[in-house]
Amino acid sequence: MQRDEATQRLKSNPRAGGIAEASPSPLSLRYESVRERMKFTWLMAALTMLGPFSIDTYLPAFPAMQAALPATEVQMQLTLTVYFIGFAIVSLFHGAISDSIGRKPVIVGTLCVHAAASVGCALSGSIESLLLFRALQGCFAGAGFVVGRAVVRDIFTGNEAQRQLSRIQMLFAAAPIIAPILGGWLVAHLLWPSIFWFLAAFAVLLTVWSVMGLPESHPPEHRLPLEIKPLARTYWRIFFNKTFQTLAAIPGINFVGFFVYIAGAPAFLIRHLELTTKDFAVLFVPGITGITLAAYCSGRLAGRMSHARQMNIGFVVMSVAATVNLLVSAFLPPRVVWNIAPIALYTFGMALVTPCVSLKLLDAFSFARGTASALQSSAHVAMMAVTTAIVVPFAQQSLLRFAVVMFVSVALGATIWTFYQMSHPTQVPHEVS
Repeated sequence: MQRDEATQRLKSNPRAGGIAEASPSPLSLRYESVRERMKFTWLMAALTMLGPFSIDTYLPAFPAMQAALPATEVQMQLTLTVYFIGFAIVSLFHGAISDSIGRKPVIVGTLCVHAAASVGCALSGSIESLLLFRALQGCFAGAGFVVGRAVVRDIFTGNEAQRQLSRIQMLFAAAPIIAPILGGWLVAHLLWPSIFWFLAAFAVLLTVWSVMGLPESHPPEHRLPLEIKPLARTYWRIFFNKTFQTLAAIPGINFVGFFVYIAGAPAFLIRHLELTTKDFAVLFVPGITGITLAAYCSGRLAGRMSHARQMNIGFVVMSVAATVNLLVSAFLPPRVVWNIAPIALYTFGMALVTPCVSLKLLDAFSFARGTASALQSSAHVAMMAVTTAIVVPFAQQSLLRFAVVMFVSVALGATIWTFYQMSHPTQVPHEVS
């Protein structure tokens, strides 16, 4: 079978994890003009925004929802946890299905289900029904992100692939800024269900846009059969490959250092910094600004600096930010300026690392990019589920605990990256000296 033949290449070369493809896709000729590339970038960025919108838009509404449903603080936190559990489990199948039937049908189909789940959330009259529809939202929110990365790598190679991922990340960074601000405005002037009506409308808009403007980047001759046993073997061989484990862990662990502030924003901003539901931009704007600036720099550095060097610089920046954050949280009274600035610096370093490590992983498993991307995304979101269920309740008790989580995150990420460099001393394709 095709899938078994592909995984045999992985088995015969477990250290590399696969063979990277360097030849450009014929579809890339469609995107030779700047205008066409930017239209593609905007669409892919909008698809990846659905996840952050589904997470961040309703965070300012937690107090209102808690009173209206009614629900406890723990139950409201569970609406995030079940979302991430659904995302993590079903994301395993988005990529594999797209490897078998094509990228476009998966993206369009999941957008439709997400829109229906958002309507269910808006109509929920109890915390139990909200938890059910939030889980359904999570199950179908990840296809744009998971399959979208495979689409980019299907079409573009080398430095242009890095530039595309960096541009998408830069535009995607607007979502966590816009989402809580919009959510705060909606809950202040309308009822909390309006947030989920907005999410439903956004999913419908993306569906129409994808039907009209999304190319099918995975032609029939390159597709793999969707069979359970070969698929399970592929997942097994990829997941337990050391290259996958190290490359997939790095961005997820790095993100925990920032995500703990996102998921714990109500406690961080309202309880500890004594702000209001309308002040969520105080956290999100500086943090996402760091991501945006780093994404711009990463795009400019494509072809001029090796991936390894760019990642090393990113880890240095994150380490400085986490250390400063730990010191100010331990020895200075709460102030917006010095409690927020290290977070922005941390996200800058984090976003220097992310596109490079994503390309390394996709190239290492080029025979099944959709499957590898799905498995990485599932592992990443599983970390977010654990973070919301265990780490956030620990961190939100004090500013110092938030800072400790960030410091531990970058320490773990840097350790794993060091291990990877020691076990892979030679350059991989698409890096320059």
